[in-house]
Amino acid sequence: MVGIVIVSHSKRLAEGVAELATQMTQGAVNLSIAAGVDDPENPIGTDAVAVMSSIEEVYDDSGVVVLMDLGSALLSAEMAIELLDPEMAEKVKMISAPIVEGAMAASVAAAAGLPVETVISEARSALSAKSDHLGDLPSVASEENDIDSSSFSDVLSFSWVVKNPNGIHARPAAAIVGKIASFSCDVWLEKESETVNAKSLNKIAKLAVRNGDEIRFLAAGDDAAEAIASFEQLANEHFGEADLVKNGVKEKEDEVEVTASNLVDGALTGISVNGGIVSAPVVKFAHVMPAIPDRLPEYITIESANLRNAMSKVEDRLLERSKEDNGDIFDAHLMMLTDPELWDSVLSKLESGLIAEQAWVDSMAELADVYKNSPSEYMREREADVRDIARQVMVELTGDFTATIKLDSPCVLFASDLMPSDVADLDKEFVHAICLEQGGRTSHSAILARAMGIPAVVKVAGCLDAVHDGQVVTLDGFCGMLWLSPSEETIAELDKKRTTWVQQKEIALQKVSKPALTQDGTHISVLANIGGPKDLALAVSNGAEGVGLFRTEFLFQASSTLPTEDEQFEIYKDVAEAFNGNPVTVRTLDVGGDKPLASFPMPKEDNPFLGVRGIRLCLKHKELFISQIRALIRAFNVCPNIQVMLPMISTVAEINEVKNLIRTEAAVLGIDCEAMNVGIMIEVPAAVLNADMLASESDFFSIGTNDLTQYVMAADRGNPELSNLVNYFEPSVIKAIEMTCIAGDKAGIPVSMCGEMAGDVDATELLLKLGLRKFSASASVLPELKEQIRDCELSPLTTQN
Repeated sequence: MVGIVIVSHSKRLAEGVAELATQMTQGAVNLSIAAGVDDPENPIGTDAVAVMSSIEEVYDDSGVVVLMDLGSALLSAEMAIELLDPEMAEKVKMISAPIVEGAMAASVAAAAGLPVETVISEARSALSAKSDHLGDLPSVASEENDIDSSSFSDVLSFSWVVKNPNGIHARPAAAIVGKIASFSCDVWLEKESETVNAKSLNKIAKLAVRNGDEIRFLAAGDDAAEAIASFEQLANEHFGEADLVKNGVKEKEDEVEVTASNLVDGALTGISVNGGIVSAPVVKFAHVMPAIPDRLPEYITIESANLRNAMSKVEDRLLERSKEDNGDIFDAHLMMLTDPELWDSVLSKLESGLIAEQAWVDSMAELADVYKNSPSEYMREREADVRDIARQVMVELTGDFTATIKLDSPCVLFASDLMPSDVADLDKEFVHAICLEQGGRTSHSAILARAMGIPAVVKVAGCLDAVHDGQVVTLDGFCGMLWLSPSEETIAELDKKRTTWVQQKEIALQKVSKPALTQDGTHISVLANIGGPKDLALAVSNGAEGVGLFRTEFLFQASSTLPTEDEQFEIYKDVAEAFNGNPVTVRTLDVGGDKPLASFPMPKEDNPFLGVRGIRLCLKHKELFISQIRALIRAFNVCPNIQVMLPMISTVAEINEVKNLIRTEAAVLGIDCEAMNVGIMIEVPAAVLNADMLASESDFFSIGTNDLTQYVMAADRGNPELSNLVNYFEPSVIKAIEMTCIAGDKAGIPVSMCGEMAGDVDATELLLKLGLRKFSASASVLPELKEQIRDCELSPLTTQN
């Protein structure tokens, strides 16, 4: 990889450039700085020896590129090169590119593994975007078109009439960007006479593509044909909304605005989002965007680095939420936030002299206006998503966390509108219903409210002025009515309706609490996957018979310091006690490579999925592992329903090393834990092929189909181009599952599954036939999973402990 050296008179400036370059390349750049001089009274200057040391630090046979700020920096760099070994000096190139823009462009190119000539070319052309923005050079694109594709030869195209009920809104647009972003060719999306960059989520949104519109996808470059084929496949899948197209769900363009004059018999009317009848006191919530501070701007590198840091924190949060139910909403938010065109807009404002907070707010306001002015009602509802992202980043930038929803008693939550992040953070214990003055049936906050089972009504015009905090109201989510002053007759009707609704919920709850018995009466264990104590309530209420996967990563990723042994002990004990003796399977720390820890920095790996992760990391760094082992031993001593599960196991030696470590620490603690079950994840092909021997040292198997599928198919599950291969119904994956079940049955140990496939009801019957007798899935799918099991009949040949 080409090395980058930043030579500057100012150490602070160089550090800012380096920080920004590191963040832009996610730490992949090989970069060093030589800045300032070691003189507290006069720190401004350059030192040839320091420059030479920096070159040597990042030297690579691919070459080294040196960028400098002022005149004497050039002299110092030249002298440094003269001091180097001649063979090394030949591969060091000094360039005249601007130090900030040049360093960014060079770093990105170098981190991508491009040759030194390309790195230099990218650095030298780094000012072109700014020149275009300021009008220094003529723009190659017309005012009407975002991109002029006609200037390219050999342009391939594919036309498609959009059938998505709500057009190409945020989620389909995110699917497009995710599908074609990895192609090197130039790609555009065209509607009528407007053409935009197809790798930009927000540019696609500008097209306002609606149901029935014809669009054209264009590509020009080496892999244009592959990009066209990939887009065509995605279009045939209706950009991830095939079910909506099949079911004919229509966009609600004709929703009627409700006014305060719609007060009928003591009720305001709105649009039903989720059914349910709730009577509770009012709590009003209003969003407050953190104020833009009154301060002078710092160096642009510092401003941009601070903003990048705030955006990175929000990105991490969105990434975690994208893994949960309805995660595609936050996937779309993530696409919006990481759109390079958004960053270009922010950067241009920073370059004009604005501080980070003002540049961010202005850029997001412009983006929100694009959605707000869309002719599509559905796209207009995405404006709330933009403002949600804007507010989250501003909270991180300013440290103003006051504008959050804090509740301590049951209520009906009132607001003008709610952001998706607000709804995701709601505590269902206190928020019994939601009433919004604005919003829409298809807004992301509405989707999340339905997923969480919270009764909700939107577009109740005048509701905020009609109520006061503490006032008891009744919300009827079935017919979209908010009752303020119902008559006695209406109260009786509402009470009757509410009683029926509550009874139906209770019957459903009683049924889900019953065991899942197949048609021939075989009991199948149904457990929950949890990520921490916050998931306990839903798991228990949805009938989980224990925990099949307790992900402990949240303990280690929650802060910049490692959790103590005592902190871990308390959490493991509390979770185990919540299940009254039913098994709680605690997976030991599963991080490393692709899942870094802020509290335990690890070196970057070229191939993290095949690197030091899971049990490999823990055995390599026992100081990280021993506190968890000790906490688990202590928790087992109190709650013997705890069992330990080891991730990423490949060999018998790994199991034995962990078991020896457990025995050693148990002896130190004076606790007998010989009865504690220690099982393993089956997620690498080596574990499948060696399952017989691994079973002899394991108390149970648990199949992790997410990783198992990607390893069996040699296909990165995070790569959208390989989505057709990352399929757990592939015969080779099914065979691996079958081999594991046979090995477990033969050894007399139970085999469960905790991967995504376990919660897929389309796979349930097949898994039962393969011999699986324990399923562990997200708590939200347990009721449906139990019902599916009850409809299945086992083959008489499949028996297992």
